[in-house]
Amino acid sequence: MVPIMMNIGKMDDPVYIQKCPMANNNKGAFWLSMEKEIKNPYYGDQMLTCGSIIDSIQ
Repeated sequence: MVPIMMNIGKMDDPVYIQKCPMANNNKGAFWLSMEKEIKNPYYGDQMLTCGSIIDSIQ
């Protein structure tokens, strides 16, 4: 989904590309979010805020 969203172009609201470096056995994983706040879908309550914004689509 991340590559598809990056090719769409201009968005009405920003979409944030977020990454957790520890997901998938430390291979890392990306997800899209409409919020700046990190809510890691890979670790849930265990590490809800693990990750960072690496880019945004606006």
